[in-house]
Amino acid sequence: MSPIRTITSLLAISFVAGIACERFEPPPTVTIDGLQGGLLYDSKAPLVLSFGQPIDINTLNLKVAKFDTNLEGDLADEDEDPNTELTVLLQHDPLDGDRGGHIEVDPDGSTVRFVSDSALPVGPKLVVLVEPGITGTGGRVRTNRTRIPFSYAVRCTAGTRAEKLQSGVYFVLLEVEQPLGTQIQLYGAIDVDPASGAFVAQFTNGDRNPDSSRCPSGCKDIDRCRLLPAPECVPPSLRAGTSDEYTDFVPNVEPPTGYSFPVEGCAVDDGAGSGVVTAPATMVVQSPPVTVQGLTMTAFFGPDAKGIVRATGSLTADTVLLGTNTLGAGKGSMTATFIPADKVPPGVPRPTKAASSASDAGPTSSGGGTDAGR
Repeated sequence: MSPIRTITSLLAISFVAGIACERFEPPPTVTIDGLQGGLLYDSKAPLVLSFGQPIDINTLNLKVAKFDTNLEGDLADEDEDPNTELTVLLQHDPLDGDRGGHIEVDPDGSTVRFVSDSALPVGPKLVVLVEPGITGTGGRVRTNRTRIPFSYAVRCTAGTRAEKLQSGVYFVLLEVEQPLGTQIQLYGAIDVDPASGAFVAQFTNGDRNPDSSRCPSGCKDIDRCRLLPAPECVPPSLRAGTSDEYTDFVPNVEPPTGYSFPVEGCAVDDGAGSGVVTAPATMVVQSPPVTVQGLTMTAFFGPDAKGIVRATGSLTADTVLLGTNTLGAGKGSMTATFIPADKVPPGVPRPTKAASSASDAGPTSSGGGTDAGR
């Protein structure tokens, strides 16, 4: 081959390769700086988003919202129900400006920092949403919505302090809203290390007390006697009215209906009480065959006007299974009341390891990577 033909061929190959490289240059792809396993640890720090290339800031439509989905995985602004609404915490819109804080763009144009006006919530699953239309300075446009689920967690470290979370046994009510409405009664035995905020707990099923003689006139074998708010024979499945009704329940650890599972987490003193977030736990019931995976709870524990320690908070679960059938993600609320030591029923299991061994607890988000297919 002559030198001229060789040079011509090389130029042609280079030209074609150049076109191919240009053709497959990706549009901007967003990632969250510092995200580890779906977790961030400083809810007061700016949320740093990298796009992999300089972007045209005038095309950026960005939201941070609560990651609440239906059974199909759709967010409130993605489903067909006109009555659902996305809970937006932060927003940047090219036309309407910023909400909940303000954005700052690095000089190279590839990194955006969202500085929020207040700390973002610790515990609940959140999501970064980048709407279609974001354009790189090279002209590439992303045409679909990007979703990145994430959560803020509490890191258990020396000096965190959790002196206001009282170790002992609590009666806990989980009010499940999704995927099926139900109430779960639990005894939660908690052992907290006040120096680090780390805690371990053992949560155990609570059933209505089968002792029918507690009621003045007794009850049928199929019923149970409850004393609060007044003596009455009720079905065993009747929900508790409040978490103060712990005296009407007894622990049940024996399968198939009984169960118990460990939980770890972190607590941080906050005002008169302590903020608490748990690491993902798994709850397994043999009958009915229910498995809850990735169960996390976020709550505030503190004394009421009478000095009784109570808790209110939220719960989420990555997946709820009935047998082998997936019902979907779970969510709901929780309340709890501290039980004085002399009123704790016998048979409540305690944590099997020391609280000081728990560390870096916090909820994981389902699918911590980019969900760019929306």
